[in-house]
Amino acid sequence: MSSDYGYINARVRGMRAKLLGPPFYQAALDASDFRAFTSSLAQTPYVKELEEAQARSTGLAAVDHAVARNVYHTAHSLLTFSDGQPRELIGLLLMRFDLANVKAIARGKHAGKGLEEIEGSLFPAGELRPSLLEQAAMASDMAAAAQVLAVARSEVTSAFVRAARRYQSDPDLYALEVALDQAYYAAILSRADAADVPKALKRYLQLEVDAANLRTALKIRGRAPQAAADLFIRGGHEIKRAAFDAIVNDPEGAALGVLAGGSFAAVAAAAAGESGLGAAEAEIRKVLDASAHRLSLAPLNIGVVVDYLRRKEAEAAQLRLLARGKFYGVPRETLERELAHA
Repeated sequence: MSSDYGYINARVRGMRAKLLGPPFYQAALDASDFRAFTSSLAQTPYVKELEEAQARSTGLAAVDHAVARNVYHTAHSLLTFSDGQPRELIGLLLMRFDLANVKAIARGKHAGKGLEEIEGSLFPAGELRPSLLEQAAMASDMAAAAQVLAVARSEVTSAFVRAARRYQSDPDLYALEVALDQAYYAAILSRADAADVPKALKRYLQLEVDAANLRTALKIRGRAPQAAADLFIRGGHEIKRAAFDAIVNDPEGAALGVLAGGSFAAVAAAAAGESGLGAAEAEIRKVLDASAHRLSLAPLNIGVVVDYLRRKEAEAAQLRLLARGKFYGVPRETLERELAHA
């Protein structure tokens, strides 16, 4: 293990070179069916996890399991060759998988999905043990899942317990998810301050908070004001509470002018277009991608890891989307369009 960013970033750049590129995605889109897609995937670095998954399951479950295991191996390999502050910061960055996983469990319980479907959406790469996530996925309902997750006693699982309790009287999934976001960002910003992270990383984390608030404001525009009262996440830099409230309370879109001149300026025009939320989400992702890329240009800090993990997470989401598209016979043009927004 090493705490030298020169060594760590050289290893991560080597991992980034193995990410799937345009030729794979073109081959996957051109694949005649799901079987042809899995054959293409078997020609990539996912081959080992895919073969192991296909020995235990078939169809979408096998692809989901292979992708999840690949992400798990990737995340833990980062920890195996890092030490000191870099290792601490990598652990901090991997917390986002805990948030994604407990949200996936909440969505599964809310929608009444089965175990296999919930497990297929998990990426056990954070602090929460895979066995704990599996037990929560097996739970009978939201309250039972909360009882299982309570064992972990992390900021995210504690928030899940509180939100699940409220969910019993008001089954609002979106409010539950925002409560998880609030707990996650409060925890990660607090840990970042304690670890004395570089200012550039702190700014990137604040940009993620801004992005989360902007997504929420766009989604709930036009709702009763009291509906937005508890949905704002503290800790951002650009999207202040006043701007958040203005966007929420202006369904016509004029308030989006507050974004002019800032990082999210392009989001306003996208949100007003025909594609609405989908196009706005794509612009928000571009802002975060560009910010992560700028971080990676500094050779001796954590930015290379931030950029890599963002790319890896996007790759996993795109693979699962492609797998479903081919499994259910989604037309190529539709799948290509959805892939751009994944």
